[in-house]
Formats: sequence, C-alpha cells, structure tokens
Amino acid sequence: MRVAAIDVGTNSIHLLVADVSAEGQISVVEKAREQVMLGRGGIGQRTIAQDAFDRGVEALAAFKIAADGLGCEDIHAAATSAVREASNGQAFCEAVKRRTGIHVRQISGADEARLIWLGARAEVDVSDGPVLLFDVGGGSTEFILATAAGPRMTVSLPLGHIRLSEKHGVGGAFDTAARKATKKAVRKALTALTSRLGDQPIARVVGTSGTVRCLARIATLARGEALPPHGSGLVLRRRDVEAFLGTVEGASRDAIAALPGMDGRRVDTLPAGAVIVREVLKATGAAQLTTLDRSLRDGLVIDWIERHRPEIDLQRTVLDPRARSTILAMRRFAPNERHARHVAELTTTLFDRLAPLHGLPSSDRDLAWSAAMLHDIGHHIAGRGHHRHGMYLLQHIRMPGFTAPETAVLAQVVRYHSRSRPKASHDDFQALPPEDQRRVTRLAGLLRIADALDRSHDQPVTALDVSWDDQAIRVDATMREGGELEHWAVAQRHDVLAKALHRDIHLRILRPDGRPADRDDVSAGTDTPGEPRS
Repeated sequence: MRVAAIDVGTNSIHLLVADVSAEGQISVVEKAREQVMLGRGGIGQRTIAQDAFDRGVEALAAFKIAADGLGCEDIHAAATSAVREASNGQAFCEAVKRRTGIHVRQISGADEARLIWLGARAEVDVSDGPVLLFDVGGGSTEFILATAAGPRMTVSLPLGHIRLSEKHGVGGAFDTAARKATKKAVRKALTALTSRLGDQPIARVVGTSGTVRCLARIATLARGEALPPHGSGLVLRRRDVEAFLGTVEGASRDAIAALPGMDGRRVDTLPAGAVIVREVLKATGAAQLTTLDRSLRDGLVIDWIERHRPEIDLQRTVLDPRARSTILAMRRFAPNERHARHVAELTTTLFDRLAPLHGLPSSDRDLAWSAAMLHDIGHHIAGRGHHRHGMYLLQHIRMPGFTAPETAVLAQVVRYHSRSRPKASHDDFQALPPEDQRRVTRLAGLLRIADALDRSHDQPVTALDVSWDDQAIRVDATMREGGELEHWAVAQRHDVLAKALHRDIHLRILRPDGRPADRDDVSAGTDTPGEPRS
C-alpha cells in the first residue's frame, strides 16, 4: 500500500511517498521539497501573499501528479501556522481542492507537535530520561517533552525563523540591533515553555527541521568533521551556535551564503533560527543537541497508518484490493456485518446456480458479492431512501481496485436492491451503456431475492437449491424456523429477476427435515405492492 504525505509549511511544502507493509512498516519511496514561502511577507499581516498563494497551489498540483505517477492510493496533507493563521488560509485550501482534489487539513499547534512526535518517536532514545524534542518552523516552533511512556507535554510557540526575520530584521541584514531584538522576543516567548518544564530534568535535547540540520551541518564542517549522507545524528553544541551568530552578525548576505554547509534557501532566515536554537539550549541548560531527519511529514504517514489500521490489517488476509475495499466500506457504513455477509453468500449462490440463465461473465460474481456486502450502506445516512443513499456513497467514496465503470455498475445494483426498479426516467441508470444496464438488472434481480431471504436479519436460510425449466425458476430455501417474513419479502421483490430471465419464480420454504412449510409458493407478477421500509 503506497501513501503520500504532504506537509504544507510556512517556508516549504514537503512531499513524502512511502510504501506501508501489511505489518505497518514504512519504506520511503520518494521525497521532494518546494520552497514556496507561504509565510514570506504575510505572517505579520496574517495573510498569504498572492504570489505565494499561487506558488503553493502549483507546488501541490505538481506533487499530486507525482503521487499519482508513483501509484499512491491516498494523499494525507496538513497545513501549519502560515495557513492556519492567514485570513485567506481556508481560501488557499479550497483552491488546492479545486485544482488537485487534495484535502489540506489545517492543524493546530498541538496537533502539529503530536504529528512531529509520531514521526520522530521511533528514533528518539528515552531510555535514560525525558527528552525534549523541538522543531523550528517558519512560523512556529513545536516542543515535545517525551518519556518512555510517550509525550508528557507539548507546547507550540509563535517562534518561527521567517516570522522573527520579518519582524526584527533591519534592512535585510542581521546586525547587532536585529540580534538583540530577536533574542529578546525569543526569551520572552520561551517563558511559556520553561514555566511548564519547571524543575523537570531533561536527559537530552533533540532538534528536527531544516533549520536545525542546516546549523548542524555548518558546525560539523567548521569542526573539520565529515558529514553523513543523511541529517540524523549530527551534534550541534551551544558554543557552535554562538560562533555562527558571531560570524553572521553584520556579515553580508553573500558572505553568509558562502559558509560551508549553508543551504542557499535559508540565507535570510537562518540567523533568526539560530537565535531560537541558542536560546532553547540556554533555557534548558543543555550544552548540545542531536539532530533527527524526521519531521511532520513522517508523522503524517504514521498518522495515516493509525487511521487506516483496519485496512492495513486486511492486507495480511485479503489479497484482492476489490475485496478489501468492499469489506472496509461495509464496516465503515453498515453496522450489521452478519446480515451483509449472509446476503452476499445467498447472492453468489444464486449467481452460480443461475449462471446458464443470466449469462453474465464469471467475473461479475465478484461484483455481485460486493453489491450484496454493500447493499445496506445507505443506512449510514438515513433508513428512508437508503437504496439511493447507498448509490450516492458508492459514487463518491474511493474504492481502490474497482474501475470507474465497475463502480458505476456497483452503485446502480445497490440502488435497485429493494424498492426501486430500473426505469427510463433514472438518469444514472440511463447513462450506463446498454450492456451495463443489462448487468445491473440481472445482478440487482439476484440481490433482491437474496436480501428478501434474510428480511428478518436473523439468517434463517441454511441451504438453497435452485432448478428451472422453460417456464419457471424454483428456489427451495431450507430454513431453521420462521420464514413468514422472508416468504412475503420475496413476493415483493422477485419481479425484476423474473422479467430479466423471462420465467416465473417460485419459492418453497423447507424445514430442516426436508418437509415443506405450510406456505403458498411465490409466483412472478407484473404489479407487486410495496413493502415497509427497513
């Protein structure tokens, strides 16, 4: 199962494509980053500038093409401070939805911290005491205090490298005045963190995000050490950060850009980010931190796994993606799984026994089973008109494994499983090709009989025997007990199949000992009364 996670940040939009195994293990397929600067020039005004707005939509459109090309089954996207604080943040999300179909969820600072922890927890060592994990973003910084039992505290502060650079920068240069103003603002904001930490001992500090890793790369090279091919495990000392700040204070932009290890896209904002890092280390009494190449986008993948655990678990036992989609939709929308499975068994039995008459390809047996499993999902919306609601759901939810034409047939079969019958006035039915209209009529006819045979939802039928001749189809249903309601229901619903196969339909109810119940046979008719709504 392949999923894409998109982190819509203040500075950059990140894409992570990963394969998720049946055991829930993650294997990274692709990573990408577009620096769109949604927050640049707009954080103070609480708006996304139009040029950044357009860049963001285009970046997400490109990521959608990449995700589709890589065969992703789902895309999980979240937007952080730049979007959630902007007056046109919702308009941005709506524009992305219209352009790409991607739903971008605006997450709170607390949820952002939770997702960062989800992404980082597998690689954070908490064996010798609490760890403070922090992530410096463009608009905010998230802090997570974690122990072996999990997060103990999360704090989100409006400390971002873009936010501080725009508010306290002087003429685009990081001079002494800018450094002092930035430090003052950071120290003031950090009181909200230190007051909550109190005397809590911290075993180590871990930093994630591009800002922290860039500072660590610069410091590592300055010490004459080699860089690993990834961004995890680098050591950044407080004195390294202080040395960096001393170097960049009053330096030209070109001089800062020329520093070994510098990311050219961070030249204007890394000094402010360094102040945040330095003050966090000082406030916590830590002499150094280690870096982690894990972030919110990794957390989004894990969050997706936790949200889709039933689907992932099914991968181990159900190999057919169409069957998985069917079971998941049934469990999501239809609470009576026993009824759905029993009707599916009856439907496929009728499909098999009547194959020479209905003439449908054997592959349609799977469609018959899926329609039977899903015939009652419309009750999720309302009982009245549930057949139409079921059609609507199937027209609008994702059903991986099914082609669009198959989904259209499936939706119509569900629509016609009870009261409604195919009519020329039904636009969705008429939009189907003639061959698919024929499939719908026959499959719906089978499903109507099967559903009627469990009208009580008590699964009374223990066996079915079907025979036919040129005039009639005979269905012998062995039942444990009762059967009155099922007998009546078949009388109301048999007409669609009878017309499609040009034969009368007779139902005989048998008791477990093989003797017929005291019940009249059901015979086909052209006008049948309605039934009570289930």
